[in-house]
Amino acid sequence: MRSLKTKSYILVTPAKNEEDNLPLLAKSVVNQTIRPKLWVIVNDNSTDGTGEIISYLESKYPWILGVHLQDSDGKYDPVFRNSVTYRAGLRVALNYMKNNALPFGYIGIVDADFILERKFFEKLLNVMGRSPKLGIVSGGVYIKKKGKLVWERSNPKFPRGSPRLIRFECFFDIGGYPFEPAPDLISYYLARIKGWDTLQVVDAISVELRATGSRGNVFKRYKKQGFVNYYIGVPLLSEILYGIYISVFHDPKRGIGLLVGYLESFGKKRIKKKYVQEFLRYDFTLSSLISKGISQETLSLRNTIVKQN
Repeated sequence: MRSLKTKSYILVTPAKNEEDNLPLLAKSVVNQTIRPKLWVIVNDNSTDGTGEIISYLESKYPWILGVHLQDSDGKYDPVFRNSVTYRAGLRVALNYMKNNALPFGYIGIVDADFILERKFFEKLLNVMGRSPKLGIVSGGVYIKKKGKLVWERSNPKFPRGSPRLIRFECFFDIGGYPFEPAPDLISYYLARIKGWDTLQVVDAISVELRATGSRGNVFKRYKKQGFVNYYIGVPLLSEILYGIYISVFHDPKRGIGLLVGYLESFGKKRIKKKYVQEFLRYDFTLSSLISKGISQETLSLRNTIVKQN
């Protein structure tokens, strides 16, 4: 396997109006014990100083490239935006590596609102190097609460959407980065269907500067997540159960938004990959949730479904 011969990786980051957070991420990437061979930062129609920050980083570090997207309002679809931005950056990165005959074994993705510990990618690469069947691996996501780092609890076998590494062979085995409303979740299921293992390396620390799901209007964000849950085939009873759980134990706005988004989507198209729906139905049927125990660890898998800019 190509990925067993090298620890080299490429990295892609979309950034929309991230002038406050991007410099912090950049500092943590520059200080990695194993730096990426190439880091492509996608400026997604930013109206603040994000573009200038990317240009500065390009001028200072030859292994950083900027991509600047300028979409008209009519072409900007927030539902597919995560796919659009990551695919744009990956296209540039893959072409650059090919044209310059630069070998690499892994593809990394990280959102702009993260800070990574110095050995973050070294830890992920070491774990993947020991287990050739691992196709997708993420670090643990932490947030600051009362001055302490707290792990956002989730299933350790379920890699977080960001930051993560995808093995070269797995990336192309699943057809690249999916053009879907929930690309990270779909890629996870495609990897499992293809026989790859997945993992979250909890002690590889990434600090999220915004808690998952906290950016923008909470109701609208979770309404969008409800649409995505419908699109990918989450069963109705499971969605109702989860909406009630979120409303009672977390935030009623989130739970109600989730259910409204799901119910308003009835009659709309669902994902065409039926085998993904079958896999997902098994994970999120009521009987499956009960057998696993309706715990935060199980239900928080949904936290990674949508993280749009």
